[in-house]
Amino acid sequence: MNLKNKLEDYTEAEFLALLNKIFNGECKTEDEYHSLVKHIEIITEHPRRNGLIFYPENGVEDSPEGVLKVIKEWRAKNGRSGFKK
Repeated sequence: MNLKNKLEDYTEAEFLALLNKIFNGECKTEDEYHSLVKHIEIITEHPRRNGLIFYPENGVEDSPEGVLKVIKEWRAKNGRSGFKK
């Protein structure tokens, strides 16, 4: 797994692929799964951390696309960089 150092190093499609890997149970090992969840938690900088993935708020779609939407909105609202074009 080739992980990047910052969220802005990912295209939206690349990041969505990481979320899909978690949601679809595509990690080969439990360690890979936990590492990927932690990586997403760190690079998104969102205060809900892994709760974005495991405990979506009411009205938020429980899917990779729903998580992506929340991350994009929060980062824009808080002056953080978005995805690589």
